[in-house]
Amino acid sequence: MNQQTKTEVDSMRHVWALTFLVVLALGTLACQATATPTTETPLELAETTGEATSIPPTITPVPTITPSPMSPPTPLAESDTEVYLPLVNTESTRDATGSEAYPAPEPTPTRRPKPTPTPELLTLRTDLPALSLPEWPRPVNDNGMCIHLSRNPYPSPEEMDRDIARLQAMKMRWALVLYADENILHMAAPKFAAAGIIPVWRKMLRPYEAYEGGWARDVQIVQQYGLPPYFQIYNEPSLDQEWYEHGGKPEWDDFIGNLMDATEEVYNAGGFVGWQFINQEWLDRALDELERRGGQQVLGRFFFVAHSYGNNHPPEYDLDIHSVLGWRFFAQQFQDRYGFVPPIIVGEGGWRIGNDQDAHYPPIDANMHRDYHVEVFRWFQTGVLSNGEPLPDYLFAFCPWLLSAPMDDSAWFDSYAGDRLMTFEAVKNMPAFVRKFSWEK
Repeated sequence: MNQQTKTEVDSMRHVWALTFLVVLALGTLACQATATPTTETPLELAETTGEATSIPPTITPVPTITPSPMSPPTPLAESDTEVYLPLVNTESTRDATGSEAYPAPEPTPTRRPKPTPTPELLTLRTDLPALSLPEWPRPVNDNGMCIHLSRNPYPSPEEMDRDIARLQAMKMRWALVLYADENILHMAAPKFAAAGIIPVWRKMLRPYEAYEGGWARDVQIVQQYGLPPYFQIYNEPSLDQEWYEHGGKPEWDDFIGNLMDATEEVYNAGGFVGWQFINQEWLDRALDELERRGGQQVLGRFFFVAHSYGNNHPPEYDLDIHSVLGWRFFAQQFQDRYGFVPPIIVGEGGWRIGNDQDAHYPPIDANMHRDYHVEVFRWFQTGVLSNGEPLPDYLFAFCPWLLSAPMDDSAWFDSYAGDRLMTFEAVKNMPAFVRKFSWEK
């Protein structure tokens, strides 16, 4: 081995020895790192040994993990024992985006409002002109004097002849006539036409009863005999007694459709549409419905039938609707709504002997009954109402209740209470006159 090779071998041995010592030192340090640290601080150790000792880094001990006690395993159930397992939703709760999806709460039900049905529009002729007051047909020698004829919708020809003779004796030119069917019209219409009296026809019908097809036929019958077709459609629909066979209480919904159908049919047949209400709210509601159905043109051939009973108030009493001047409240209702008043005919009214409803006034006796009715008829003679107001052109006639009826003590004739001959004779003895309208003066 030459000198150079020997030198290289010695160098390698030194490297190996040095490497061994380094590894040994590192292992010693590792063992010291795991030993329990002394309670003396580095400063105290230096003071004891008198040597300057470097301060080693503080080593945080690793916490000891104490295992939690484990519950003993649940023993297996016997084969004949029922085991109830919790329900587990095996479906994914994530939505399409990968986000956690939670079920939405059940919606709270909301009460839906009941829809209001759209009313069916009236189908009306377009060839009938609206009538101004002077254009309305009236009887020859019109004096506005009238009476409600009878409560019997089936009068015999003899009864009709007798009652028409009584009208002629009192020089009356109008009558309100209750009828049952077309046979009564065929019997009565030619008699009134021959007497020169214009009837307002009132079909015997309850508010809940329809009369489809009958109205048009009846209008044609009346026109056949040369009479103007004044038709009152229904009677006192808001009054309980008109519903006594139908629950006893007025039902608007059971009435209004009948009224609209009758209005359409009478109008299209060429008749004059007469509405009768004793309740102003019901009149307003009916007019609202007429407008909703597009029937305003009916008002051009429309008249109103008022019921104006005086109770025991004198003729000049005008403080409320309970008077023979009560029709004025309905007239104002039309004026406020449309700016005009249609023809008004008082189809029932006047006084009944014995009435004492208002304690501020004496009961009605036979003398009052006579004098009060004569005064009402004088409105049409003098042109002045009992309260001093001018007689309006739109008041066509006043028809007191009642000419004849066996079972009604209000009747002037044929009543169990006796005939009201004082009143009859006084009206009969009134001088003949013809009513003057403002356009005739």
